[in-house]
Amino acid sequence: MPITLSEIAATEIQKIMKEQGLSDSCVLRVGIKGRNSMGFNYLLDLTEALRDDDIAGESRGIKIVADPVSFPSLDGTEIDFKDEAGARGFIFKNPHAVRLPVRPPGPDAAVPAGPAAAGGASSAATITDALRNKVLQAEIIEKLRTIFDPEIPVNIYDLGLIYRIDISGDKEVAIDMTLTAPGCPVAGSMPPAVQQAVQSIDEIKSVKVNLVWDPPWSKDRMSEAAMLELGIF
Repeated sequence: MPITLSEIAATEIQKIMKEQGLSDSCVLRVGIKGRNSMGFNYLLDLTEALRDDDIAGESRGIKIVADPVSFPSLDGTEIDFKDEAGARGFIFKNPHAVRLPVRPPGPDAAVPAGPAAAGGASSAATITDALRNKVLQAEIIEKLRTIFDPEIPVNIYDLGLIYRIDISGDKEVAIDMTLTAPGCPVAGSMPPAVQQAVQSIDEIKSVKVNLVWDPPWSKDRMSEAAMLELGIF
């Protein structure tokens, strides 16, 4: 099956399975649950429930399944995991993210129906909060990458202005951010812009943005992509 995991993503999933006490019969369900302006909205779930029409495969020792509606738009996708300053999350490297339209899977995609894994009784999908929050972090990061500093033509995430993203079990989000300088003219408007962008994610209940100045921002916090874009080496 051409849905693959990077080494770090596989390690993170195995770590979550161990922390949650999940059995070796669990599979990683990957799906698509609609689109937004940035591309697809993805579903990741650790579950023992399988469907008769699931398309199944394996990557780095982890069994992966996808429903037949989502699969054509997932073919060739690599799931990676990034651990960067301020946020951690899964990243989908999908060659179809822009080019192909997608029909959202039916209501049973989020809670799969059908026979369970071999040797077990039928059971509903087990949503792993730790895994879902990491996916949600990735969605938040993509929203933050749509907001640009008014003085430097780089988005605020790659610029290193986001210090912390915290997601509670109730999907309440707390973000610590800074600006390039305390006297920045957007000190009053930038936090509300961040709040509005992140709040647009349907699953999020509330967003609180804290403007902090310690530690002070420096160019060292910029991502390699931002430095490359600005010609800083």
